[in-house]
Amino acid sequence: MQPSWKEIYPWVKTALLNLESVDSLLRQVVEKIATVYEAECLLWAGLEMGVSDALRVYGVPEVVNKYAANFALEPALEGSDRFSALPADPIQAFVPRSLPAWLLDQQNAPQIIQLETGELVIPITSRGMAIEDPRGRASLTNPLQFVLQLRRSLAGLPVFDSNAQRPLFSLGKELTSSICPIRGWNAEELESLEVVSSHVGLAYSALYWRQRLEQSRQQAALIGRISRLLNSTLNPDEVVGRIVAELGYGLQCDRSILVDLRDSPVTVLAVWDYPERQMVALEERHIPRGYWQNIIDMFMQGGASYLQMGVHDPEADPLQDWMRSIGVMSVLLVPLFIQEEFFGAVALLSYQQERAYLLDELQTVRQVADQAAIALTNAQNYQRLWRRQEDLRVQNDSLQQKVLRDELTKLMNRRSLERELEQLSMAAVWTVQPPFSVIVCDIDYFKMVNDAHGHLVGDEVLIELSQRIQGQLRRGTPAYRYGGEEFVVILTETPLDQAIDVAERLRRAVRGHAMVTQAGDLEVTASFGVAQQSPTTDRTAWDVMQRADKALYEAKRRGRDRVHAVELPVRSGDED
Repeated sequence: MQPSWKEIYPWVKTALLNLESVDSLLRQVVEKIATVYEAECLLWAGLEMGVSDALRVYGVPEVVNKYAANFALEPALEGSDRFSALPADPIQAFVPRSLPAWLLDQQNAPQIIQLETGELVIPITSRGMAIEDPRGRASLTNPLQFVLQLRRSLAGLPVFDSNAQRPLFSLGKELTSSICPIRGWNAEELESLEVVSSHVGLAYSALYWRQRLEQSRQQAALIGRISRLLNSTLNPDEVVGRIVAELGYGLQCDRSILVDLRDSPVTVLAVWDYPERQMVALEERHIPRGYWQNIIDMFMQGGASYLQMGVHDPEADPLQDWMRSIGVMSVLLVPLFIQEEFFGAVALLSYQQERAYLLDELQTVRQVADQAAIALTNAQNYQRLWRRQEDLRVQNDSLQQKVLRDELTKLMNRRSLERELEQLSMAAVWTVQPPFSVIVCDIDYFKMVNDAHGHLVGDEVLIELSQRIQGQLRRGTPAYRYGGEEFVVILTETPLDQAIDVAERLRRAVRGHAMVTQAGDLEVTASFGVAQQSPTTDRTAWDVMQRADKALYEAKRRGRDRVHAVELPVRSGDED
């Protein structure tokens, strides 16, 4: 008995009701057609997406291997949301790196043909599906959904002359049979393939749009969650980290990162890795600018609203070298602007295979990038707002004052300084805030004061010096007693030259006139070290303070009663 469409139709109907994804349907189509028609079967899918990276070839591995050399077929990544075969599935998905000429012809003029090598090619199109091309323009066409490639042994089989019969397919006016005779397939089989292909095409469309609707719902939920994050009480570091994580998980990429592209080297501000996926750890957060320069130029000139790049792209770009160094196969980059000023990019990295994103996914990433820009804009004002709130809280809470203020000098204590340094070190704030400077002060020869006059006199000196320092600072700028005779001042939104001026003013105030103590008038001087934050070379505010501390010791080495500042450090590789 010859195969009939009636053997497949009930299965197609059941599959439409029970299957959850297009991927599952296509795997079962290959298995079912190969069994019913006793033929080797390959299925070329992803044609309607309009991007080569979306193409997949489905088939039994031993059949696919016959063609692997010609088209550079590679196993598709298992476990993603689109391609989710289990290891036990007889039908596997493969990624073609090149396409046969006949498939390109089918995209322009779909028709049943038989290749010189004997394979029967059956294109299956949609019925007037409205689709969007990669540039976002809508068109009403009958694009290819997928193509079946069937192979039988031709020995001793009849020849069916399609010219003597009616057109084999009625799915679209442009879809007709080849003018060449078809060997190895009789009229009944070809007619049944017509009906089967029609039903499978309809099932494919139904599942495709069901899947796209669910993806749209998930993406809308993602945008909703991120909008709520912006209105939460989380600090900017947590908000930006959560945005990057939500984006990575929502789009099912291997790794998502936020990159600051303004300075040299560029800086990775936030990283999220998909749980339990094997990837090289992204330990180096500073990347030579040379890798990114072409991307930066293109985004700053408004040349693109996004960029997809694979390591196999024919147009070479320096960023591909960085991608290879960390094992990335492809990247999606979406530029990020803060108040119309270029800041950096959101990047989605794929490690197992090159990935192409659909138009609605690209729109989602762009919306998330806009939300991330809002979060970073908020971060610019966060430090100032946090300090005001902290000052009010300390003023209105006597117990808090005891905890955060030094008992002797009434300046803020070491614990308060550590809290301030932690706030300044948040990754989301680190590069968007105006540069800050740190002044470290130490009383010259203070041990000699204690040894000669006793600790009570030493305490009087500490109190008087504290008052003189605080009196020279603008309102709202606290001084900290870091320990013993050492003091720290953090000047937010202050570059190095201005901080040096403040340190000189403090030095003159300390030595301006003698300090009155119970041991008599004492001439006291102090030495000062100054350093400015470098967002690209300092990892935290503690790094800035340590450089200011080194500058202090240099001031003492040079004779004391002076200010010494360290220039901004230059990171090796900045010229790349």
